[in-house]
Amino acid sequence: MDLLYVKEGSDSHYNLIKDFDRLMFKFSNYDGRKHFCKRCLHCFSSKNLLEKHKGDCFLINGTEAITMPAEGSKIYFKNHHKMQPLPFIIYADFEAITEKIDTCQPPNEKSYTTTYQSHRACGFG
Repeated sequence: MDLLYVKEGSDSHYNLIKDFDRLMFKFSNYDGRKHFCKRCLHCFSSKNLLEKHKGDCFLINGTEAITMPAEGSKIYFKNHHKMQPLPFIIYADFEAITEKIDTCQPPNEKSYTTTYQSHRACGFG
């Protein structure tokens, strides 16, 4: 039986997890049926692959079980060399209104680009 412990302020309770794979579904981009290892939370596309993984997972992760830090303790980021080159990213959006313009037919002897619209800026974000 799988239980989920939920704590909010001084209130806490347990919820029954009927389908662990459905609970974890959003943690992977794979669209088909997902099977998660409850020890390491690795996602597999078939039940057969999960069964093959269980023996190896116990050997690898058996003594290295994930433990949460004690309540009130602090953890620090130490691997600064693994950081992204920039700590943030900016996405810019530029809006424009397109207006048709009159053009003439260029000669066929040369390569050319036909301009048929003019872009007038109207907003950014």
